[in-house]
Amino acid sequence: MEPALDSSANVPVWRDPLSAGWRAHRGLLLLRLRWHERRAAGGDERGSG
Repeated sequence: MEPALDSSANVPVWRDPLSAGWRAHRGLLLLRLRWHERRAAGGDERGSG
């Protein structure tokens, strides 16, 4: 799996949604989801805001 180079930026553009970038993004989304679930389940001791 090779990145295609964007001619305007000369940076790799990953077209495969299962690439490392997509997996990292998905991992961050799941991390946020778990964080929100923990806050909802355990209550927020610091208050909201």
